[in-house]
Amino acid sequence: MINENIYVVLVEPENSANVGFIARSLMNFNFKHIILVNPKCNLNEAYVYAVHAKSVLENAMILNSLYEVKDFVDFMVGTTSKSGHDYNVARMSITPKMLVESMKDVKGNIGLIFGRESIGLKNEELKLCDIIVTIPTSKMYPSLNLSHAVAIILYELSSSQLSSRQEGFREASRIEKEKLLEYFSKILETLNIPSHRKERAFIIFKHVIGRAFISGREAYTLMGVFRHILLELNKLCNKSDN
Repeated sequence: MINENIYVVLVEPENSANVGFIARSLMNFNFKHIILVNPKCNLNEAYVYAVHAKSVLENAMILNSLYEVKDFVDFMVGTTSKSGHDYNVARMSITPKMLVESMKDVKGNIGLIFGRESIGLKNEELKLCDIIVTIPTSKMYPSLNLSHAVAIILYELSSSQLSSRQEGFREASRIEKEKLLEYFSKILETLNIPSHRKERAFIIFKHVIGRAFISGREAYTLMGVFRHILLELNKLCNKSDN
């Protein structure tokens, strides 16, 4: 079941009540994995608010930084209430319903990354994520309480009937995707364009790869194409030097 491979990740949660309420939401929707990154609240108080979902907190994984989460999940889904635009591609996002459609029946571990109650996720943290999700809300008051945001996304994931991918499909691993992104980055380095455009192109490509949940075969095929592009570009550079 999809519930088994979903990890709710709270980055520096500040409110004990929210952590407890989120534990209850996990149990409500039949999820069980929670990761707390450098929590800033009193976890003993969180147990009080968790009520009958104390077992979720008892089994919580506590890490020091968001970078460590990459060791436990294959896909990182960031969340933000501040949807991006053409000049802030790090925050360009999709809706929870679009996320569900993108995920299909993914077998790899997926981390749902939620930021601090006060400031959410920072831009550099969002850049670590493969996909960014924003819950559509009123423009007059777009920010949701953290526990409410978690509950909404978990509800969307648990209530949707996800179609199964064909047998034999294997998602690209995080290592394969990072290698693919490395090749793309090397191609960008050879281009005579401003650095800010290179960074924007890299983030957009990363989000496209994240939304597609590409297979291992697709990743290797793209790596092969990128490798040949690099070889041809290097040949052209050598000719121009001569």
